[in-house]
Amino acid sequence: MRTPACSTSRHQRGAALATALFFLVILTLLGLAAMRTGSLNLRLSQNESGRMDALQNAQTALESVRAYSSALNVLPGSGYLQSCAIGSSLNASNLSTQQGFSCPGASANSALMPNTNYQNYLYVSVRREQVNGGDYAPVSAIREGDSGDRYNLAAFTIVAGYDRVASSDTLAQGGAEVAQGVYVKVAKIRGLNQQ
Repeated sequence: MRTPACSTSRHQRGAALATALFFLVILTLLGLAAMRTGSLNLRLSQNESGRMDALQNAQTALESVRAYSSALNVLPGSGYLQSCAIGSSLNASNLSTQQGFSCPGASANSALMPNTNYQNYLYVSVRREQVNGGDYAPVSAIREGDSGDRYNLAAFTIVAGYDRVASSDTLAQGGAEVAQGVYVKVAKIRGLNQQ
């Protein structure tokens, strides 16, 4: 005769195997979810790093244009593109279509480009702006205490961008564009030096 305890232990052996398999499947799914989350977080951090690199490269180009002494020469008139440059790895028609940036050949000046590893992906422009319909703004309109009788201000807008979005290499990093307004003091009276 069989004892009841013996038949119960035989049924438990199969239940233990099923329970172990169930927990193994759960642990596998949790591991896969953790791997997927880690992969997503890595891609997000790479995107943020690319965005910051693009912004820093664009800012470097803008600062380079500001430091280039001939970039902000005050020429007659206003409301025109004074000079510009596009890196050799960029497509001018794509920049025009996507960013609204154009650089006519007559205004192109390769000396505006900073000498960096990324200069082929940079674009810059210097635009001479009109101020209230005129070529100059009075100094007193910007800063009190300076004589508006001796100087005017010529307004410029510098635009600098970095575009490595459509790059065919494996280091596609994204793109960024920065702009800054700059005023240059211009003497009203001949013989006065600019400060």
